[in-house]
Amino acid sequence: MIDTPKKSPAMLGRRLADAICGMLTGGIITGIAITGISANAWGQSKETSYKPIIKQVIENTILPGYENLSEIAAQQGNDIEKLCLSPNESNLSRAREEFRSLVSAWSRVEMYRIGPSIKDHRQEKLFFWPDRKSIGLRQVRKLIDTEEQTALTIKTLQKKSVAVQGLLALEYILFGRNSEALSTSDSKSYRCMYGATVAQAIGATAKTIVNDWTSPSGYATLMLNTNTTNPIYRSDAEVMQDLLRISSEMIQSTRDLKIQNTIRDNPEKSKPKRAPFWRSNLTLHAYQNNLKAVETLFTIGGLGKLTPRYTKSLTFELKQTGKFLAKLEKENTPWEKQVKQKEAHDLLTFTLIPLQGAQYIVGELIPQELGLSLGFNSLDGD
Repeated sequence: MIDTPKKSPAMLGRRLADAICGMLTGGIITGIAITGISANAWGQSKETSYKPIIKQVIENTILPGYENLSEIAAQQGNDIEKLCLSPNESNLSRAREEFRSLVSAWSRVEMYRIGPSIKDHRQEKLFFWPDRKSIGLRQVRKLIDTEEQTALTIKTLQKKSVAVQGLLALEYILFGRNSEALSTSDSKSYRCMYGATVAQAIGATAKTIVNDWTSPSGYATLMLNTNTTNPIYRSDAEVMQDLLRISSEMIQSTRDLKIQNTIRDNPEKSKPKRAPFWRSNLTLHAYQNNLKAVETLFTIGGLGKLTPRYTKSLTFELKQTGKFLAKLEKENTPWEKQVKQKEAHDLLTFTLIPLQGAQYIVGELIPQELGLSLGFNSLDGD
């Protein structure tokens, strides 16, 4: 079980608000403001046709997101193969730069923990996190140390542990201990070839997810043809509940598991290595894209059409958080050191307030306005 700080985000944030107000130009507004919002139709079901919006979500956000992930993974694989054939600093830098694009692409679809993405443990195959006991890390290291040949083809790699075939495995290969040797190793070194295979496996998994969405009897068809015989969704309202739920969970995961559980009560108690992508220093980059994905679902995906004033508030809270995170990322300080610095720790603590507001809007206000109930939250419980 993940320990969480005893002090609430709001309590910590209010103490820091005055001190941090001068950090960003243009002033600061906090998520506390949303508590004054009220809905006119709480608990009342609106006579709204959800189907056009569901279609828009699938076509404009979900499918393009996974297609993008598949394409960037393929490019990542190509770049690593070039590195394998010609090990040098330039090719290693290129492969590492492409990993930033891969993290962006993944972080934009991470929230869609439904249907094809959770079938056959695909979510974990793409992103095995949190790795609380470093089990996955030890498995990756063992493959590299023993040069296990069955990890060098997609088919056999995908039969192995979910921990050795996703983004965090690839991050260790490109940025972990002894990764600098990739630029000076012999041609077709094991570590490099393993990295290329992992990138290809990520692309293959993403492609499989796309296929399961778009096949004639796929998940898109289930979402767009709800009825009493549908094995997943009996009504369009149930689809909307799922979309709101995963949005709420993405915000909650970013706030509680990724930020709060890492920064703890103070810099001295912080645990920076609990965060994903700390080796590549892409932690803040990933968080920003996680939150942009939620915003995109409501804007480009069209969910915001249902409750425009709440969507405006939601977008504001997410952009405030993004501004704080972008400021810290611009400093280009290694994540491990940054979390230990008081000013950065204070600003990270302050982000918990607009995130709390954003989740309240998505998890409470919008569902109540639409007469929906989000039901079980996969982040609650043990």
